[in-house]
Amino acid sequence: MEEFIWIDWNLAKIDNHALSEAEVEFAWRNGRVVRTGDHPENGPFTETEGECPSGRTIRIVWRYDVDRDGETKVFVITAY
Repeated sequence: MEEFIWIDWNLAKIDNHALSEAEVEFAWRNGRVVRTGDHPENGPFTETEGECPSGRTIRIVWRYDVDRDGETKVFVITAY
């Protein structure tokens, strides 16, 4: 099972859209990739669309990133 990197920065971004970590992780795990791209400064990203347990459909912009222990995890850039 994929693990996520949560920091104050991305937690604030999802909170701005009234989403919790659990909702975003659930939607990501049960979602489908709708787009991939390459940001000129931040590199590649993926956009996944999924449904929260409440039934709300959201989009999650994310990339794989390496944590402090050298493990590759999902880093959520934003979700809305």
